[in-house]
Amino acid sequence: MTDTERVLRPVAGALALVVAGAHASWALPGMVRQLSVWQFPDPRPAAFLLATMAILMGVALAVQGFDPLPIYVAGIALMLVFLGGYVAWHTVLDHGAFWPGRHAHGHADASAVAVVVDHLVADGFALASKATEAALLAVLVALTANEVRDR
Repeated sequence: MTDTERVLRPVAGALALVVAGAHASWALPGMVRQLSVWQFPDPRPAAFLLATMAILMGVALAVQGFDPLPIYVAGIALMLVFLGGYVAWHTVLDHGAFWPGRHAHGHADASAVAVVVDHLVADGFALASKATEAALLAVLVALTANEVRDR
């Protein structure tokens, strides 16, 4: 294990646990509400809980010594889905208007960048979540590059 890995692996693990915790804490109350009435007007709680389980599995596999490269690549893909999904949800997906029972309430008069910035400024939790996801993405890219170089 290189010095880079010795430093970045624990950082990646900690960031992954923060990302998982953020998504679980946001999703659990919504999932409980939806299950209590057996109506699912928002797909995000279920998706976030599945993603949380995937993150925890990745951390567990890394700790157990499995080949880190596929774990890093899967983590990169998931962080891109989270970051891209946030942008898409608030812009082209019109806050989930594609989902049965959800109504469009988009921002036709603003650019995608302005919409995303407005949402992040208005929601500190989302801003912290996206910042943590971006940090984890950067660390996983560095770990992946290091792993590929050393093979």
